[in-house]
Amino acid sequence: MKLIGSAVLLIALLTACDQQPDFNTDDPIAGASAHWISSDRVIWNTTESAATYELRFSETAEFEISSDGISGGEVITLQSEAELDATQADTYRHINGWPVYSLESDRELVQRAVRGLVIAASYDANGNVVEVTRVQTPGVIDEFFRYDGTLGPVYNGDEITLNVWAPTAQELTLKTYNSDKEHQLNIEADSYDSETGLWQFSGSVGDLDRAFYRLDIQVFHHENMEINNYEVTDPYSVSLSTDSYFSQFADLYTDDSLKPSGWDSIRKELPRATDITLYEAHVRDFSALDHSVPYEHRGTFMAFTHHGKNGNELSNGMAHLIALQEAGLTHLHLLPVNDITTVIENRERRVDIDQPYSDLCELMDYQDELQPYCDRFGDMPIVDAFAELAAEDPATESIQLPYSLRGRFNSIANYDGFNWGYDPFHFNAIEGSYSTDPDGVQRIIEFREMVKALDEIGLKLVVDVVYNHTSAHGLARTSVLDRVVPGYYQRYDVITGEIETSTCCPNTAAEHYMKERLIIDSVVFWAKHYKVDSFRFDLMGHHPRYVMERLQDALAELTLEEHGVDGANIYIYGEGWNFGEVADNRIFDQATQFEMNGTGIGNFNDRSRDGIRGRNFTDTGRFQGFTSGQYLFPNEEAGSDRESQLADLLFQADQIRVGMTGNLRSYPFVNREGSAVVGFDDMIGFADLPQESVNYIDKHDNETLWDNTQTKLPLDMSTDDRVRVQMLSNSFIIYGQGVPFFQMGSDFLRSKSLDRNSFDSGDWFNQVDFTMETHNWGRGLPPAWDNRNNWDRQAEFLRNDLSRPDKHHMELAHEVFKDQLRVRYSSPLFRLETAEEVNRRVMFHNTGPDQQPGIIAMTVSDGRCAGNQLDADLDGILIVFNSHIEEQEFETGITGLELHPILLNGADDVVKSARVSESGTVSLPPLTSAVFIQKSIGHQGEFVCNESE
Repeated sequence: MKLIGSAVLLIALLTACDQQPDFNTDDPIAGASAHWISSDRVIWNTTESAATYELRFSETAEFEISSDGISGGEVITLQSEAELDATQADTYRHINGWPVYSLESDRELVQRAVRGLVIAASYDANGNVVEVTRVQTPGVIDEFFRYDGTLGPVYNGDEITLNVWAPTAQELTLKTYNSDKEHQLNIEADSYDSETGLWQFSGSVGDLDRAFYRLDIQVFHHENMEINNYEVTDPYSVSLSTDSYFSQFADLYTDDSLKPSGWDSIRKELPRATDITLYEAHVRDFSALDHSVPYEHRGTFMAFTHHGKNGNELSNGMAHLIALQEAGLTHLHLLPVNDITTVIENRERRVDIDQPYSDLCELMDYQDELQPYCDRFGDMPIVDAFAELAAEDPATESIQLPYSLRGRFNSIANYDGFNWGYDPFHFNAIEGSYSTDPDGVQRIIEFREMVKALDEIGLKLVVDVVYNHTSAHGLARTSVLDRVVPGYYQRYDVITGEIETSTCCPNTAAEHYMKERLIIDSVVFWAKHYKVDSFRFDLMGHHPRYVMERLQDALAELTLEEHGVDGANIYIYGEGWNFGEVADNRIFDQATQFEMNGTGIGNFNDRSRDGIRGRNFTDTGRFQGFTSGQYLFPNEEAGSDRESQLADLLFQADQIRVGMTGNLRSYPFVNREGSAVVGFDDMIGFADLPQESVNYIDKHDNETLWDNTQTKLPLDMSTDDRVRVQMLSNSFIIYGQGVPFFQMGSDFLRSKSLDRNSFDSGDWFNQVDFTMETHNWGRGLPPAWDNRNNWDRQAEFLRNDLSRPDKHHMELAHEVFKDQLRVRYSSPLFRLETAEEVNRRVMFHNTGPDQQPGIIAMTVSDGRCAGNQLDADLDGILIVFNSHIEEQEFETGITGLELHPILLNGADDVVKSARVSESGTVSLPPLTSAVFIQKSIGHQGEFVCNESE
């Protein structure tokens, strides 16, 4: 058989009598199950009947393969029964039980091999081919070709150097283009360094600055088993053309035209991690339909500059953020802002819902199902047409029809300006759809304008980063990493060689050195050049723990004095979920919840989330949480097993208690069974430091808190009580230790019309109205692709008018949220920094099997037993939560308490009736949390400490 690219395969006749019956001559190269991990070791689980083994490589990707043997290329003999050293065995723990082979190779041989097709072959005693498989080579690439310098464009005086890491490339040329994307220059590499795999190009600033460019690469790719020649953008691009067809040279270091006035003088001293509160937003959600923002700035970074300062008008959204910041909010978290794949940056090619409905009809090719709406609405704006349909039926299918009629990839979702952005294209370049001009450097300027504006209102910036997957792999245009160094940056199945996609999309492999470098380089780049103050990692558990720790170390080298960045206090947090091909530390020690303790890196705490609100409706239906009625006011589907309901409620209470300590592994308390336990028991607590628990109750994923709660509550519950459930739920997050996190709008009852996954559902379902004149409940059934199975249930809820709050409900919730924030920031006792402080000072009352159901009572001591006084004004705090729909009394035995003055003078009239008797009996209104304080009178007094410590 002859393999020459994709040419016709010439198959030899099978004449040998001892032909192996399982050798497939039609497709002789089976999978990619051999792994060349170092210069002297290959791991390969080949057929046991084999007698001899070899690697074979061809720089032209040409072999002749038949059952009788293989010809072509160069041969490297493999010796069986070799062993791995301890480091190799750990690095390849997922395959270290496979047979190991030794070989002899050096840098020069490896360099030639990895530039072509490498196969492994085994033969029987008669010399017949038993098995042929492609060889995966990242291990040996990591041994010989590492580069620790700066990649991408580097400006040095009058010269620009472009550094490209591409050790498998056979040829590489730099091609430049002018502003009209007309080809200008072909620049040959100044050098290729075989010690590092680095190609280097240079030119004058006059020739290259602001020029667009691409890399013309000749490289073997395993997708088509050919030597390919194509143009590709730079993986380390800092600027791009519209829709990312071209990279662009730009000087983010010294070019003052790319910096807002005063940019270099911005010096942000960052708070302690436990002093942070996070508010998660999406750039487009924030302003796409906000009419207080100029039209050209809606849905862009520039919307954040309308902050009422420097002559700018004040928008509704920025007024909202300012109000939250004044109450204590510290950080605005933005969903991904780097260059993404799915949103069309050229606005002329988009259809957004402020355009005429007729544009939608043209896009959808007048399909029969859509024609009646095309006839009815004509040139009416799509948003107004949707509003009419929702007014007629809050559970209509008509609104989502343009999203689902022809499938997501052929619908309005593929043509509008909305997507969450978890589909990275270029990691170091700004997303162009959030700029007023996506063609070139304007996106850089406007992002910096946003950062400056947020700093001027006292908010730090978090960016959401997605390094665990790419939007494409192989030869697709939107595949960058895998086109520059094929087979290296991505993670492939160890047997078949197929791409791993457990994250949703083509997974990347941070266990490979240069992918780790890309992550660290990229985060440091964003911190240095965009003054980003915190990073949230998508699916962080798919990365090794050591990568995250090395990232921390790299950031810590950035200083205010030298770099203008307080790198040591940049807060890192992420999703430490344990799943997929890396689960249970299969490949490396993961950056998951129960592996990151002691690092100071935050993990989302889904334990207390599930305890408070009940799990997601999509997953568990109407199963209720601690605040949404479990045992206390069962819904219509709760059943009659009161004993089980009580057991569920008490377990949820323990989840919440541990969560409110910062989800500490070591926290000692008495659990629902009366046993003396610590937070780690029942697999609840995972943190060693309070800052390692990001306590949340909703975020962009899954149903919003409002939506999820409506499915749990009894159908006849009043709207007023539904609002109180939301305010009570949020208070568990605000009043607990750890780092609070909220989705934008949860402070005023945000809804997405029950959409469980609104990543591509457009502006209509994702709208946030900061005027609170409208609410997104009952905006029609959400798009079919992630909701159809629940439409019947969703329709029932969406038509329940009791779940539709009015403006006064939203305003109350927002004002109460701000009061709760003010309470949190009124005393450092709410923001303890160490486990030792929490374990000693925080105590839960009303625990054990005889506890009063539905009541959680927590004290935080600043009395003598606590040690050093942290708050000169207080001896201690009592926080009580009542999840009943009736007033409750609870004995504390603590005297001298009074309602916190912020609550006493706050927006919630109900909480003002909360009281404590002289003997310490708390009376608490229904569905209410209250904070009581014991003032310090001139000296540190007595207050209860944790008796379980």
